[in-house]
Amino acid sequence: MRLTQLRGDDCPDGRTCPAVHQTDRGTFMIVGRRVSDAAALSQMAIGPDEIVIEVPMDLLPEVVPGAG
Repeated sequence: MRLTQLRGDDCPDGRTCPAVHQTDRGTFMIVGRRVSDAAALSQMAIGPDEIVIEVPMDLLPEVVPGAG
């Protein structure tokens, strides 16, 4: 799999932001903080090979045109 970094760990305004990579398979890989809130996780259908990460709301419109 080939990755292209779209955004790094440092935002232009000095905040720490998730890194976003685009793959050659038509998907994105996002590095974020693992969610450990059991009440929140219980509201989701999470597969055995999946984890949930949390990213800032403003991340997707910055990286994916038309999102948000």
